[in-house]
Amino acid sequence: MKKLMVITLMLIIAAVLTPVLMNCDGNEASQPSYASDIDPLLGNGRYNCKFCHTSATAPHLDLTTYSGLMRGSDNGVVVMAGDADNSLLYQKISQDTPPTGERMPQGGTRMTSTEISLIEDWINQGAKDN
Repeated sequence: MKKLMVITLMLIIAAVLTPVLMNCDGNEASQPSYASDIDPLLGNGRYNCKFCHTSATAPHLDLTTYSGLMRGSDNGVVVMAGDADNSLLYQKISQDTPPTGERMPQGGTRMTSTEISLIEDWINQGAKDN
């Protein structure tokens, strides 16, 4: 009888938490947003990538706007929507020796694994401007 009560309680908890953790499509409800998640990371926070990466600075990667980021740099496309592993932005923040140049932020505090995962998720989920 006790075992049945525990199982029932577990099912009730699962039924209550499932809608909170998932949206109607079955995808995680916490899809990263450029405006609220990615832009602040690149902006005026701990890393301030936008200080160095404007349209006026080499390699002409403009991180001040979504369109600038998606336009890419002298090195080509930096965000391949749906493919973080092949996106230069992700490679530059996650790899000690990225395919081109140095790990970012150059000479600065590295992003945490949580922040890197957030950018990875955003890219893998389409890198949308929402």
